[in-house]
Amino acid sequence: MTSEHDAPIRAAVEPVVEAAGLFLEECELKGQGGTRTLQVLVDLPDGTDALSLDRVAAVAQEISDALDRTDPVPGPPYELEVSSPGATRSLETPRHWRRTVGHLVRIRPLEGERFTARLLEAHDDHAVVQRSHQPKKGMPVKLLDPERVDYASIRGAKSEVEI
Repeated sequence: MTSEHDAPIRAAVEPVVEAAGLFLEECELKGQGGTRTLQVLVDLPDGTDALSLDRVAAVAQEISDALDRTDPVPGPPYELEVSSPGATRSLETPRHWRRTVGHLVRIRPLEGERFTARLLEAHDDHAVVQRSHQPKKGMPVKLLDPERVDYASIRGAKSEVEI
């Protein structure tokens, strides 16, 4: 979304999302001409509960109504797309990490190899994770000692789906 469109669109969307008890993660107008999409990403503000599809659908209708009333998106028509971050989200802020406590995360450190671990704690500047090790196929998995990982030492991280 260009900066000239960002403020009025966000000003129309954010109060609706907050009134629904949700957090506005992202609001971006993509595409040009007749193929434009306004992508809105909403999430729960805290905790580790999943955001229900019913709740996303309800806030999507409220956002659509607010956009119809205020008309902050200039130019040709666009499609509104409202969703949640999903099961495998990038962990970019401390809030993202806090929402993922208890789940598996895939971490790509600045130095060393990628690894998967269980996220035990999330703080403002670091996380505490616990890796596991399976010595041989068929052997029981051994949990390693919890370790601190500073966010500043991470190139990228994502939540992982457990099967």
